[in-house]
Amino acid sequence: MKKSQPIRMCIACRSRNPQNTLIRLKLSGKEVIAFDGNGKSFYLCDACVKNEKKVKGLVKRFNQDSEHFIKLLTELYLNVSH
Repeated sequence: MKKSQPIRMCIACRSRNPQNTLIRLKLSGKEVIAFDGNGKSFYLCDACVKNEKKVKGLVKRFNQDSEHFIKLLTELYLNVSH
């Protein structure tokens, strides 16, 4: 019997996608970092990572340095997809 794929929700657009297609992040102190296996995490879909307006909203939501945050997202996006 084939095991079903876990479905997770993107925090920016609230779309539901298979877990392996999403980027997983966590808030460590005041900095957003790649999920390292400990603590609570959240997911972002590819469409939201590419959407400049959504990224600006996330920068404001998590009170991040926009340049560093965008660099982190693009790095993780390239590692997760394809």
